[in-house]
This record gives sequence, structure tokens and C-alpha cells, in this order.
Amino acid sequence: MVGTQKALEGIRVVEFSQGMAGPWIGRMMAWSGAEVIRVESHSVPGVVRLYVSPHEPERGIQPEMSPWFTDWDAGKLFVALDLKKPQGVELAKKLVARADIVIENNRAGAMAKLGLGWDVLRKINSKLIGLSSSGFGNEGPHANFVTWGPNVEAMSGMMQMSGFPHRQGATTQYAYPDALSALHGLFAVLCALDHRDRTGEGQCIEISQFETTVAMLGPEMMDQLAHHRPPPKLGNASQNMAPQGCYPCAGEDRYCAISIRNDDDWQKLAALPALALLTQDPDLAHIDGRKRETDKIDQALTAWTKERNAEGAVEELQALGLCAGVVQNTEDQYLNDPHLAFRKAFEQIPHLKKGEVTAVGIPLGLTGTPGHTSRAGAALGEDNATVFRDLLGLSETAYSEFVKAGAIEEGAPEF
Repeated sequence: MVGTQKALEGIRVVEFSQGMAGPWIGRMMAWSGAEVIRVESHSVPGVVRLYVSPHEPERGIQPEMSPWFTDWDAGKLFVALDLKKPQGVELAKKLVARADIVIENNRAGAMAKLGLGWDVLRKINSKLIGLSSSGFGNEGPHANFVTWGPNVEAMSGMMQMSGFPHRQGATTQYAYPDALSALHGLFAVLCALDHRDRTGEGQCIEISQFETTVAMLGPEMMDQLAHHRPPPKLGNASQNMAPQGCYPCAGEDRYCAISIRNDDDWQKLAALPALALLTQDPDLAHIDGRKRETDKIDQALTAWTKERNAEGAVEELQALGLCAGVVQNTEDQYLNDPHLAFRKAFEQIPHLKKGEVTAVGIPLGLTGTPGHTSRAGAALGEDNATVFRDLLGLSETAYSEFVKAGAIEEGAPEF
């Protein structure tokens, strides 16, 4: 039965964040019904507000139009505060006093320098749950390192094991440390909420993006310890499955991925006449033999896949109970993938500038309390009046004084 109340309805989050590691936590909580207030400033806007459309570069920066802005920040309220002014810090503290959760993912020590460190925040609100997410945590030899996804990837070991054996290590081109720490952070916040419900106690959560990325590589770390050597770069191959790879199909730049998990899977390929002879070779009956003859098997598989389009090849292999998938691009996913369409994986979101946009939905799977995104495309400081007048109860005179002092920033910033 679908409920009318959202899963996190009644929870208020104040977010002092940058990049994706912090904002994505708030995004998922907003989708789930929480009231999330994002604090920005004219001098330090969210990084995705510096968006220049590759299709219309002549228009310059369009701070509400970035697809990343929708992906990371849709559904939130936005206020603009200058936290370098005492009056700005005063208003931030008033927000914290009315919040359940504070999320920040700034450089270690940045919040304390502003007068908003955890020691201050917990005195303002004893039941507060605070989440601090930084590259290396708030303590340790590297706590003050400047970080971005790629250098955390490099130090975690992920980059060393990515790519093909004959090439140097490669970045993933995706901010895995941000996504991993956001998911860890969301779970930690929900644990802390449950603990507070039972005890009335708030707490501070400290997430190291470096540690969450290293933790993901646990099996490879154990392999290093066991064999005294770094894990090999495998490209598309696998230590535990053979054959495995991406095979070219008919058409331009079309591929399908195939993984043969075990000896039983290998024998299923006998149903394909072009590959039946290979499956009868006793030297290939077990994985060790197939790994030795990878090139021979890959050539045969490539000859088979090249005669078919990617979708047709995958259908034939899946019909045999084998693991195979089309190497899809975003156009495939949005326009052509029947499974994503059936499951309504894309969300239509009201956009304050464009009317409506399509975005990848939040896949939390809450069937009893399904979430939704209220809006996208809010300007920097869009909700100043709503938050500071309606929520904090500032009079029109007090509000004007904060604006005059430069603590509340109004109008469009100069980028």
C-alpha cells in the first residue's frame, strides 16, 4: 500500500557543500521527503552553477541550467549567505538550531574557521546529526590535502588497476570517491537518525572519501597481501571468468559484453553452431585452459558477434542463460531501453527555467513511500525570503538589515 507521507517527511537538513559527495546525500534525502536547505554564496557558488552549455557556449555561464545541477541538487531550497560576515554566521546558526541534520563536505577545518565547527554546532542543537565528508577525513597526515575525484582515485589504488595490461593506469572519468562516500554518508545519517529516535542523542559523522574508496577495493587489497604483488590490470578480462570481454557487433561502434561464468556456461555455447567446435575441445573445458587460449576464443566470439547487431547477439546469448549485455550509450538508455522505460527509471521534473526536464530518477525503490523531485533550476538565493522570513521568522525590517549588511545576498551574482 502506498502511503501519503514521504519516508523522510518532517526531517530538515542544512547543507554546506560542494562537488557531489555532499550534495548527492541531500538530493536523495530531498527526493525522500526531507526539507533540504542548501547554503551557497556569491563568491563560492556550487561548482555546477558555473555551467557553460557545449551547445550554446556563446551564452556563457548559465547557473541554473546544468544537468549536473539537476542531478545533484534538484528538490532543495537555496539560500545565499556570506559566511565571512558575522551576520551570515549568525543566520547559519539560526538555521542549524532548527535542523535535524547538517551536511558539509568542505576541506578539513573549513567549517571551524567560519565559526561553524562541530563543537559550536552541537551546543546550538544537542540533538543535531552532523555529517562531515572530506577527502581524507578531519584528522591525520593528509587531512589538509586538497582533493578532487581523480587524486583520491589515484591514491586509493583504483587508478593503478584500471585499464589494459599494456598501458599505464587510467582514471575512470567518473567521480567514484564522491558517489561512494555519498552512499556511505546517506547510510550513516540514517543510522544516526535511528539512534537518535531511540536515545535522543545526536552525533557527528566523519567520512573520509579516501577510505570509502580503499574499502571498495578490499578483495584486491587482500590479493596484494597474499601474493606480495599488485593486482594486474585486466582490461575487460577477469581473473575468475573466461572468456569475458566486449566484442564488436554489426554497425558503427557497437559492442556487446559477454561473461562466461563457469564450465557449465561454456558448454551452453555449444548451442551456437559457429562456436560448437570450440566447446568440444577438452583443453578448453575448464577455466585454466580457456584463460591460456583467450586470443583463440576471442577471435571466434568476435567472428560470431560481428555478424549480428548488439541487441540480437545479446538476445541469443540471454536465451541460453548466459550473461551478456549491449554496451549502451545514453541515447540507447533513454530512447531505446525497454526495461528502463518499463520501470520508469527517468523522472520528469518541473524546471523553473525550462518548464520541465528529464533526469535519471533516484533508484531507492521505496514502494510504500515513493519519492519525487519537486523542482529543478532554482537560482542562487532563490528561497532567501521563504527560509529567512517564513522559517526563521525575520521581520521585513530585520531581513532588510541582513541584506544591507551583505549577510543575505540577493540578486544575480557576477560570475
